[in-house]
Amino acid sequence: MPGAHALICCPQKPADLPAQIRHCALAPLHYHEYSWFIMFALWRLIQTDHVLIVQDDGWILDAANWSDDFLDYDYIGAPIHLGRVDVPGSSIWMRGFGWCEHLGKPDHVVMPVLNGGVSLRSRRMLRALIDHPRIRVEIPPPQVTDTEPLKMYWFNDGLNEDVQLSAVLRPQLEAVGLRFAPLELCARFAFEAAGPIHVGMNMLQIFGLHGWWRRLVSIDPLVVRYGVSWQEVEVNNDELQVVAMLRHRGYRVEFAASPHAA
Repeated sequence: MPGAHALICCPQKPADLPAQIRHCALAPLHYHEYSWFIMFALWRLIQTDHVLIVQDDGWILDAANWSDDFLDYDYIGAPIHLGRVDVPGSSIWMRGFGWCEHLGKPDHVVMPVLNGGVSLRSRRMLRALIDHPRIRVEIPPPQVTDTEPLKMYWFNDGLNEDVQLSAVLRPQLEAVGLRFAPLELCARFAFEAAGPIHVGMNMLQIFGLHGWWRRLVSIDPLVVRYGVSWQEVEVNNDELQVVAMLRHRGYRVEFAASPHAA
């Protein structure tokens, strides 16, 4: 990104870190501590009005797809399959892009989770839970399995910071003036997995990409490595479009060995 200041946050400074990238040493974080870091501490390291957060399984596809319209909002990220739908008297969490069916319905408020893996936040958003202490993280009771070993899980991934900010706490954050980008702009900003909102979209116009099953492992040459096999990808027409887009952009695309291979 031309003109951007780069910051890497991790316990040890990489030996080959380019001189123009600033390193901030962090104590090691487990999965959920990362969310607390983003919501309560990242603001201490950011002096600019906005920060582009990129996790290690995300990257910028094309800086030419940047739009200054992104800066009009306090939070923008890829719409993912998980979302919250508020109807009079209750809230319903839906997976598999089920929330898309409720867009535009009377008395329905749809709040898709906006992925944090490649996301743009304002400094106001980074400090939201500091400046507005009455807005508090809400952790619902987990679902618990009836089998051994006993296991807890959250259907709505409610422990994750992007779920908290863009869905659980969104009404409260909007009430104090924080702005979330509209769905159409979010879809253009970044992509995780395809759903009904992506039908007809030109993949070459997307700014960023994120998803744990594919990683950028080299920039010279450009190489993306999938954590799943080609056999698992080829049955997913949506992901095949991603592979085609990457190859069109000059990436070599690698896949894990088939789980059925000898």
